[in-house]
Amino acid sequence: MSLDIGSFGPLFLSVGVAALLVQFETRLAGVVRALFSALCIALAARYVWWRFEYSMPVNQDVFQQTWAWLFFAFETMSICSSMSVILFMSRRSGRTPPTKTSPLLAATPVDVFITTYNEPYNILERTIVGAKAIDHPDLRVWILDDGARDWVEQLAEDLGIHYARRVKGAQAKAGNINNGLQHALSTGRRPEFVLVLDADFVPYRHILKRTLGLFAEPDIGIVQTPQHFVNPDPIQNNLAMTRVWPDEQRFFFNTLLDSKDAWGAAFCCGTSAVFRVDALVAAGGMATETVTEDMLTSFKFGEHGFRTIFLNEMLSMGLAPEGLSSYISQRSRWCLGAIQQMYTRWSFAGPAKIGLINRISSFDGALYWISNAPFKLLMITAPLVYWWTQTAVISSTAAGMLCYLAPYVVCSTFFMAFYARKRIVPIMTDVTQLLMSFSMVATVAIALVKPWGHPFKVTAKGISADRVVIQWRYLLPFAAIALTTMLGIARNTAQFSPVYGTDGYALNVFWSIFNIAILVIACAVCVEVPRRRVEERFNSGEHATVHLANGTQVPCVLRDISLGGAHLMMDFGRLRADDQGSLLLSNGIEAPFTQVRQSQDGVAVKFNLDRQTRRHLIALLFTGGYANEVPQVRLRHLFATLFKRLAA
Repeated sequence: MSLDIGSFGPLFLSVGVAALLVQFETRLAGVVRALFSALCIALAARYVWWRFEYSMPVNQDVFQQTWAWLFFAFETMSICSSMSVILFMSRRSGRTPPTKTSPLLAATPVDVFITTYNEPYNILERTIVGAKAIDHPDLRVWILDDGARDWVEQLAEDLGIHYARRVKGAQAKAGNINNGLQHALSTGRRPEFVLVLDADFVPYRHILKRTLGLFAEPDIGIVQTPQHFVNPDPIQNNLAMTRVWPDEQRFFFNTLLDSKDAWGAAFCCGTSAVFRVDALVAAGGMATETVTEDMLTSFKFGEHGFRTIFLNEMLSMGLAPEGLSSYISQRSRWCLGAIQQMYTRWSFAGPAKIGLINRISSFDGALYWISNAPFKLLMITAPLVYWWTQTAVISSTAAGMLCYLAPYVVCSTFFMAFYARKRIVPIMTDVTQLLMSFSMVATVAIALVKPWGHPFKVTAKGISADRVVIQWRYLLPFAAIALTTMLGIARNTAQFSPVYGTDGYALNVFWSIFNIAILVIACAVCVEVPRRRVEERFNSGEHATVHLANGTQVPCVLRDISLGGAHLMMDFGRLRADDQGSLLLSNGIEAPFTQVRQSQDGVAVKFNLDRQTRRHLIALLFTGGYANEVPQVRLRHLFATLFKRLAA
């Protein structure tokens, strides 16, 4: 297998053009972004043309050719989906609130709807306390209880907020919000705007100060803000990557939705969104036609002349799914909702007046769910099928792949890494998609035939675990594919193998090794490591004072802090094993504590909080002063951490 320098020409040229473009990013950001996007789309089209014309296998039997064409069909759909994302990313909104909000909007009546079904006390208390701390002169807070629980009503009374319940309410969360809206409109003064929060999402104090000014334009119906999380998702947690790799939703909210907003295609994402009440009334409330009521509501609003816009500021914090099953189940529901929308009048081909760009966005969403998971499974199994049946899905020399595939892959990867701030990285993104693939394929297959009649599944939140749990139903298929692929390679290493030395041999060896690496990492994610802490800790660095029971005061620095305790950096040896005291924070909160352990880098303490102090601490930690974000992805740290986890 020899490669002449000419084979590298298209790759060098395309990478050179991309590198030249980014040199002008600071001066011509919009133009560079659009040209870079166009380059990626052109290279993708060039590759698909080459695949169809020159690299499809020949001289195979009918079943082998069917497999090859099936692969090509889903490959093409997946590429179209990826290029649709890159097309949207050719622009970005960068929206900011107006510098000054009109006095009328600044004081307008606002209600906060906290939707709940089965969440525990500690989660609801946290969200209610945060909602009550919102800085706004005319605010009412409602807890909308779809579980009809008496203790939730008592909690609402204790915290001085309004309560509305449903017993066996229909239409899940959308019906709950619509019921709450009826109560709000018939109780006291009429709200002009509603902030909708999931039960686990705590708003920042200034969320309304940052969003209400955007409603100065009368056709704005929804202002959506991003969802950020206080805890790691299963991929971060199970790979021990909470400090080096962001949660999976960061690309969508920090990059893609901001770009869709620039095109006028932003949509509601369920929580941390502010709604104009007049728009809700005009549309007949939240959409109830699909299980993803949030996105569909934006399309319904569009029919009535109201737009959805996106403000890319961190204005709330919630809980990511803690368990792998919950994580996959949540995404299966999103997939089901996208398929269901295809059967409504708000489909990309439906009669509703939703505008061309929203039709394209709707088609993009449906195409992603329909094509991505099947193609991921085909990518993982194609080399395996090749080794065991000599069935190829691509017929090409290394020079051909280098000439056509490499420019498309390298430039698209460069584009995504550059504009998504490395939140999309090969291997990590492949693992994320693979984990969901079997469930997504099943969901798509069922939903296309039977879109309706599926129950709404609430994502479980607030789960802690004190032992390792192996998700065998997810792990075993990945392990089986990896093992079968390895055996297939071993079976065909000898020179008497019918595929040994053929054009596709080297390609499938490389492809198989890459797949095995992805499958091994996916298996590691399926081994769920313990989450022993009920309360998530925030990094701090603030100065505080320890007050001991004997009257001694010791200055300290908070290494981290949670509702349950803190890690204090102070002079070693200042505390005895039986010392008790209180931690005086800079804002005046005094938290009684018991020492848990000492180490060379400080003292760990457990808080003994009464109800009032706990709620003051909730307001301090969750309403804007702290966050658990990965500010920057450093690839060296990322892959070093990944290797360390796999070697453990």
